[in-house]
Amino acid sequence: MNNKTKGAIAGIAGIALLAGGTTFALWNDDASIAGGVITAGNLEVATVGTATWKDISADRTDPNHTIASLTAFKIIPGDTIEGTFGIDAALEGDNMVANLGLALDGLSPEGSLLADPSVVEISYSLVKADGTAVASATDIALGTPASVKFASADNSNNVATLPTLIDHLDGVADYKVVVNVHFLTATSDRERVQASADLQDLGVTLEQDRTAGIGGGF
Repeated sequence: MNNKTKGAIAGIAGIALLAGGTTFALWNDDASIAGGVITAGNLEVATVGTATWKDISADRTDPNHTIASLTAFKIIPGDTIEGTFGIDAALEGDNMVANLGLALDGLSPEGSLLADPSVVEISYSLVKADGTAVASATDIALGTPASVKFASADNSNNVATLPTLIDHLDGVADYKVVVNVHFLTATSDRERVQASADLQDLGVTLEQDRTAGIGGGF
């Protein structure tokens, strides 16, 4: 084999080696898209202020008598007292709908004043800040959870016209829970004398709801 042939073969081998180990790039370019920033919404709930209690017994000569200290107040058969708690809640999100749940927890331990519903009746209601009742949450019995649907103020498709909440907690009571406690008159034989119950354990929950047919873009 002459030198020219050897040189040609070596050249072909070099090209093959180069082709096998390197990728030839054709023209290309890239650009970024100004997509903006995605921000999550908000869901918050808190109780605000101090609970207030009144003696609203029908036979009192001074109706709606303020109870200065619930701990010091001694309830007796025939009495009806009423407590009011403030609720501050916030929602934010284009499709945000949530259930505000109300629960009175831990009120009926064995031996407490409320252990027997035939002795003491307790119910609660949700009212607006101005005192207007919320129709779907009125006179609910102790132990029965209430759930009222709300939408965020920025909900773009609030087709069920749900009541709205602003996007942050502002320390102001948007709604109030009113608790009504009645010690039944027909209570005899010193039943539940000096028994007690904690009426200040109010549970409030706010849970997002994506159920179809309730509004909020669904």
